[in-house]
Amino acid sequence: MSDLLTVATAPKWARDLLASEIVPADGDRSAVWRIAQDTSTATISDQFKADADGYHARYAASGHFLVLFRQALAASGVSVADSPLVLDLGSGSGVNSIVPCLELFPGARQVATDLSYELLAILADYAEHAGFADRVLPVVMDAMSDHVAPRRFDLVTGASILHHLVHPRRGLQVAARALKPGGHAIFLEPFEGYGLMRLAYQRILAEAELRRDPLAAPVERTLRAMAIDIAARTAPDPAAPHFAHLDDKWLFSREQFEAMARESGFAQVRFVPHNDHPTLYRDAAAVQIRLSTGDASLALPPWALAILDEFDAAIPPSAKRLFMLEGTVVLTRG
Repeated sequence: MSDLLTVATAPKWARDLLASEIVPADGDRSAVWRIAQDTSTATISDQFKADADGYHARYAASGHFLVLFRQALAASGVSVADSPLVLDLGSGSGVNSIVPCLELFPGARQVATDLSYELLAILADYAEHAGFADRVLPVVMDAMSDHVAPRRFDLVTGASILHHLVHPRRGLQVAARALKPGGHAIFLEPFEGYGLMRLAYQRILAEAELRRDPLAAPVERTLRAMAIDIAARTAPDPAAPHFAHLDDKWLFSREQFEAMARESGFAQVRFVPHNDHPTLYRDAAAVQIRLSTGDASLALPPWALAILDEFDAAIPPSAKRLFMLEGTVVLTRG
């Protein structure tokens, strides 16, 4: 390792966690680092930059992910080391994983990785204001590389990262390699239970034509786009020409995920569904419409909501848990 890890504000605890030399990512600034020989990078949209000005409100969303992490730990029964060393894959601005883990594990020290310097700079700025800058090392790097030292970490986290990868197995291999024997990994990912949402959306669209009762144009576009997106991500063919251009690439099956995890070196795989409540599909549709359109006032008509309620009534909680929309996977290294 280079002595550069000991200069400026780089924490001493990170000395042995990276297998490659790191340098300040922005000249003399040291709040964000990068791998010296790795030029991998990514940019964020102008809209995100504008929104980042209100990042304190953005970080309020960490509470939602804190609940999911707590739920997964309680349901799986795993025990994480006191003051764990944590590697986070695809940290972004840290809302989904870095901040929740700091709350869960008050003594945690985390290496935050992302391809975007801009996102990690947002994290570093927030960390400085929130008083935990000495516990987080933001590093611009391709988290799927071998820049992380093997068998050093107690916990690897990834919130909505694997389904973006062409080869999600590689992400699991990186996690397994980084963990100490008996260490744990926690991933939050979407699953193929969204196929039921696709069927519900297609039925609503067909019913609107039969009734000659058109949906609001933004709502109709959202349902059509979601049905296409779900179809494209269900058992996709990575060799298909369009696959590389998809941002969200996968809706995982339990069988697929477990096979990849065991092939990567994990001895135990536990699935923790996020929701099984009686209005799951109605609520999921409302969230997707709001997120897609940016208009919280848009809603489905009563007859369309009744269709979603039929799906909710037909699928009991036990089946919703098996055929989950979103879930946390808790893995233990062999």
